[in-house]
Amino acid sequence: MAAPRRVARRAVLVAIPVTLAAAAVVDWLGRPWSALALTATAAVGMINGLWLEGLLEGMLQPGRPRMSRAVVWTIAARWVLWGLLFAVLYLLRERVELWAVAVGIVCFLVAIAVAGTNAADHESREG
Repeated sequence: MAAPRRVARRAVLVAIPVTLAAAAVVDWLGRPWSALALTATAAVGMINGLWLEGLLEGMLQPGRPRMSRAVVWTIAARWVLWGLLFAVLYLLRERVELWAVAVGIVCFLVAIAVAGTNAADHESREG
C-alpha cells in the first residue's frame, strides 16, 4: 500500500516561492505594507492547510472517528489564527490594499490546486 499523498505539504513547497515572488512585485510597486499583508495572509493559509491536513489524517481513519481534545483545540486554533490575521489587517486597513490580501489567499489556493493535480496525476500513473 502506497503512503498517503500529503497535498498540503507539497502545496507549501509551491506556495513559498509563489508568495515571495508576488510579495516582491508588490514591494517593488511601492506597497511594502501590502507586501507584508500578502505574505502574512499566505503564511496563515499555509499553516491552516497543514493543520487541517493533520486533523483530517487523524480523524478520517477506518473505524470510529477519533475526536479528541487536541483535535478540538487545533480546530479552535485555526479559527483564532484567521481571526488574529484579520484583526491585524483591520487595524492596518489604511496602509494595506485589499487586493494584496486577496492575492495572498490566491497564492496558497493556486499552490493547493497545483499540488493536488500533481498528486492526482501521480496516483493515476501508479494505479
